[in-house]
Amino acid sequence: MTSDAKATGFSSGAVFPRQLNNIGILAHVDAGKTSITERILALAGITGNAGSVDEGTTVTDYLSVEKYHGITVKSAAVRFRWNDCAINLIDTPGHVDFGMEVDRVIRVLDGAVIALCAVSGVQARTEIIAKACQKRSVPRLYFINKMDRGGADFPGVVESLAKGLEHRAVATQFPLYEVNKWVGIVDLVTMAVYREDGGGLPDSQVPAVMEARAKLIEKLAENDETVFEKFASDEEPSMELLRQALSIGAKKGLVVPVLCGSAFVDFSIRLLLDTTILCLPSYYETVVPEGIDPKTGKALSFSPSPSAPFSAFVFKTTVSASSDVYAWVRVWSGKTDAGKKVYDARSGKDFVIRKIYSIQADALEPASAAEAGDIVAFASSPLEPGASLCERVHPVVYEQLVVPAPVVSLVVEPSTASELNELRIALGALATEDSSLKVKEERETGRFEIGGQGELHLDIVVERLRREHGLRVRTGKPQVNCRERLKKAAHILEEFDHDFGGERIRVTIELQVRPGGLESNELAFAEGLKPSPHFADAIRQGVESALSVGPLAGWPLQEVRTRILSLQLPAQGRNGDIAVEAACAQAMRKAVEEAGSVLLEPVMQIDVECPDEYFGNILGALNAREGHIESVEDGPWGKNISANAPMRRLFGFAGELRSLSKGRAQFQARFKGNSAILPGLGAEIAGNH
Repeated sequence: MTSDAKATGFSSGAVFPRQLNNIGILAHVDAGKTSITERILALAGITGNAGSVDEGTTVTDYLSVEKYHGITVKSAAVRFRWNDCAINLIDTPGHVDFGMEVDRVIRVLDGAVIALCAVSGVQARTEIIAKACQKRSVPRLYFINKMDRGGADFPGVVESLAKGLEHRAVATQFPLYEVNKWVGIVDLVTMAVYREDGGGLPDSQVPAVMEARAKLIEKLAENDETVFEKFASDEEPSMELLRQALSIGAKKGLVVPVLCGSAFVDFSIRLLLDTTILCLPSYYETVVPEGIDPKTGKALSFSPSPSAPFSAFVFKTTVSASSDVYAWVRVWSGKTDAGKKVYDARSGKDFVIRKIYSIQADALEPASAAEAGDIVAFASSPLEPGASLCERVHPVVYEQLVVPAPVVSLVVEPSTASELNELRIALGALATEDSSLKVKEERETGRFEIGGQGELHLDIVVERLRREHGLRVRTGKPQVNCRERLKKAAHILEEFDHDFGGERIRVTIELQVRPGGLESNELAFAEGLKPSPHFADAIRQGVESALSVGPLAGWPLQEVRTRILSLQLPAQGRNGDIAVEAACAQAMRKAVEEAGSVLLEPVMQIDVECPDEYFGNILGALNAREGHIESVEDGPWGKNISANAPMRRLFGFAGELRSLSKGRAQFQARFKGNSAILPGLGAEIAGNH
């Protein structure tokens, strides 16, 4: 165990034989996180030279579509050593359409490096990522990238962070300038100067550097008694004391370090790596997420030790060119070997781990075992993301992955009938890798409907079908995915009497439906009504089946509260569950028909960053697309517009924005909620569906 680990007090007394950090690099689009990753891999000796996003030579952006567009579409993991520490580094997408990739990666991290552009500062996606890390108490640090760009404003970005997003943020480095050009970094803990030309600290910047260091010491004094004593008596804390206080404070989330540099300058990335090891926890210094004992329903947690009972979480799946499926797994506790059987407490099934691999971008390297702290790939029977792997004698269910509902859909069909099966296999593989991609096949027509998180999401899927699978697919026009909501409450008493294979089964069910509540649907039983678990599951399935098709236009219903008031169930028989499910579905369909429904459409939150000279035209374009402007603020290089607009009016907006701003404006749109549609428009959309 390292001295830092002892100082934090996070260890439970177990012996941890290695230092291993699982770190994610997260950022808004174009903050440079993939370039940072490439420079890290070069400095760590994994590659001879840093790959280039512009040239399509990156290690972690290995898909042809990623190389062509210069964006990250799927998360990629690489493993390397820095000093005495092993690091699993996960590079993640920045675009909101691929936010599901980021959400599930955050679930398995020990710490995060959040990259910001020194010119653009805090952007819309930055806020979402930071809040997701805060929600899960993921220790993090910020790297202000692109300090070599004109208009870089490190103090301004730090101030913006501390005031609006991270009130514990504090600069641990300070940039040096000569003739308005960034030339180096001062480490505010050690006061060491790092410059490519070997120069020192310019006299003109000494006051600013000392002021920044005083702020750092004051922040550390808030959380460390020894530093506070020195601070209160105007004594200079030792370098080792400050390092220790920074390490402990950052790992506990009491301090959020902010660094500066450039993905193209080696010394700044070396300092980033050194600070990552110092300030972000190793696997044994993190708290294993709390799970549930499926037998008792009580909270359960294990020590992050190889000697604890085995438990792991499947956060992602990938499909190889030969159609082999691999489950990406974070091992939280214990140890397992290739060839062993594990238990998925969520599904109640046993799985044999045929092989274990360490992950190196698009390559898998065989490993004999996996233990607490590891992020590895398992070759096994298909394991779905969200699976909770454990020992059958020590079952634990970890928090389920929440998959967002698709907001836009597209019809895809093969160019020839001979490609139908290939298209089916390719779409199945893409949906296996991407939980937020939904695929429905129309068997009668040979067409597929794919649903996703935005126009870019579906464009990338279609392009991957063409580039990676060689399919000449045809597509329809993108359509919004609507929902329906009940108009009023309804009450139904259903007497179900049917013959099932010669077995007469009678079921009576009384239920009530009413609008209200969250966007999800709720099911409850009247007090004293406690059907056996298998009948309760059948009732739930019947309710879900009926709510999947609304009475107005066939869209799924949401915000429905269902209450089962009374039940007369059959004796246990081989067809009893089927009859109960059918009776419940029939009663629900009658209830929602009686209640009626209104149509809801997805509304998107839009964040636009544009230079001042294009502001008027872009504002006009938003208004023309039924955009409601919420706020306009001055940004580092223009205007930041926050608005919302219906998804149906945003098709083609990316191209219009590029045209209006000569490619200088950028925007992201994320799902905000569903809103009722005007009756006339609702009839039109219902007809289209």
